[in-house]
Amino acid sequence: MLGICACATFALVWCLADRAALPASRLRPAAGSADGPAGPGSAPSAEAPRSLIEAPGRRLALCVTVCTAGAWLLGGSLLVVCGVPAGVALSWWLGRLESPSQARDREAIARDLPLAAELLAACVFVGRPVDDGLRLVSRAVGGPLGSRLDTVTTRLALGADPLTEWRRATADAQLAPLARTLARTLASGAPLGDALTRLAEDRRRERRTQTQLRARNVGVKAAGPLAACFLPAFMLIGIVPTIAGAFSRLVL
Repeated sequence: MLGICACATFALVWCLADRAALPASRLRPAAGSADGPAGPGSAPSAEAPRSLIEAPGRRLALCVTVCTAGAWLLGGSLLVVCGVPAGVALSWWLGRLESPSQARDREAIARDLPLAAELLAACVFVGRPVDDGLRLVSRAVGGPLGSRLDTVTTRLALGADPLTEWRRATADAQLAPLARTLARTLASGAPLGDALTRLAEDRRRERRTQTQLRARNVGVKAAGPLAACFLPAFMLIGIVPTIAGAFSRLVL
């Protein structure tokens, strides 16, 4: 019971730390605002850790404190020494998981990438250079995708080779579809506008399919908790009294 209380305390601290995080829009100044210039050579602003659990030092202190308190509640002072390595191991394991801000950024980029591709295709169709179109798109989209596009456009403005930069950007899992499209068109000379339009359609279709799969999996995932709640109640109310009544008649 004490261990369950310690785990519940840890989960509560996790949720409170995540809910106290700042929104992503407040961490990046808006384009053209007084908080930060949005010129062609402006670098994206660095984002601080958004929650208590995402800062390595604070996460380590929280995990060690919770594990030590749980060990003390379970076994007294003898198990307190075991709580420190357990907290370090727990902090290392949590650090390898996807943090809440990373999950939010991944969802935001997946949502904004089709729009960014369409906006960049529109800039190409009206004759704007790709570099200028990328700056306009990054300002219009904003958020995590705009920040990553700002990083690439800043390097391009400093004279980096576009093909090399876009091939390097393919290492980013969220930005990889757009980076592969731009690198492929730069290497082959294919029309960029048509490729970006196809990319936007493909990403929207893929996102729609993933949303439908998640919606279908809700019922499957809900079956486990429902069975865990109703099966014991059915056994205690329906099966156990019947068996007890049968045995009592046999004894009598």
